[in-house]
Amino acid sequence: MLNLTRIYTVLASVILIAQFLFINNYVTGFRKRDGMMYSAFSRKTGGDESRKARELYMTTETNDVMHTERDVINKQQVSSSSSSTCPTDCRCYYPEISQLVLSCENRFRNVTSLLPEINAYLPSVAWNFTQLTVQSTPLTTVPEAICQLERLTSLFLVRHRLLTKLPDDCFTRLHELQSFGTQDCGLTSLQNGLFDNLTKLRTVYLGYNHISSIGAHLFDVTANLPNLHAIQLQYNNLTEIDAWPVQRAQMNSGSIISLEHNHISRFTNSLGWHYDCNSAPLLSPKINLMYNSIIHLNDLLHSWNITGLLCCTVRSMSFCAGV
Repeated sequence: MLNLTRIYTVLASVILIAQFLFINNYVTGFRKRDGMMYSAFSRKTGGDESRKARELYMTTETNDVMHTERDVINKQQVSSSSSSTCPTDCRCYYPEISQLVLSCENRFRNVTSLLPEINAYLPSVAWNFTQLTVQSTPLTTVPEAICQLERLTSLFLVRHRLLTKLPDDCFTRLHELQSFGTQDCGLTSLQNGLFDNLTKLRTVYLGYNHISSIGAHLFDVTANLPNLHAIQLQYNNLTEIDAWPVQRAQMNSGSIISLEHNHISRFTNSLGWHYDCNSAPLLSPKINLMYNSIIHLNDLLHSWNITGLLCCTVRSMSFCAGV
């Protein structure tokens, strides 16, 4: 005769895994947090164009910082101590202390000269900020000057529709970086090594692009990203995903991997990840796979070798139930 207790245990385990991978606090927790992070990201990109921005001036004799407020609409903001000025038809302003926003939504002419203008301007004011947002440019590549800003703690690249790829050997030089984000860019892929050894990096926001492929080692253990706890990749064109999300779940407590609103239907495991009863525990992750093209839960369980999690869950629940 069938052991009904064991059947119920297996069913409960499957439900538990489904909740862990797909729903896990999504409605009441993750979506709200995701919205908060998105709102914060929008604030950093200067979403309110009518506001006044705080502009910092440094006196050349005493190095005292003085704060003045002026309306930045249709004006060019320039640091008085720099020999280079804000690029033509762009705005450079400080909405917060140590946060520089460079916006070029009105730059329609002399596009080819914009890159050298930015490369000349940023080093001249580098002492004045640790947070940088560059938005609304026709650039096809990230300015080299950004890669040299070793004091940066946050970097956001927004609305660069012609930027299809991030550069190699650039962000790895920004050892103080804690937050990185791109939004509304033309990115189509993310290669391995982009963030290697950024030990202070905590949040990566890559949502609302056109990303269809990700290097399997970009976020895995070999990248040495011990403090990275939030990776947001929602609203892209991903069709498959490797096992790095569950690998990271063994590395960081409460990690958040946002993959909703893609086209994911296939799970690969080039990393050779496997979970069994002797594996390190999964530390309360939130892996959001809502709104994808997943047909069968078994596709994920077998492709990621996650069946061991089911075995361990059954064994643990069976023990508790006295089976």
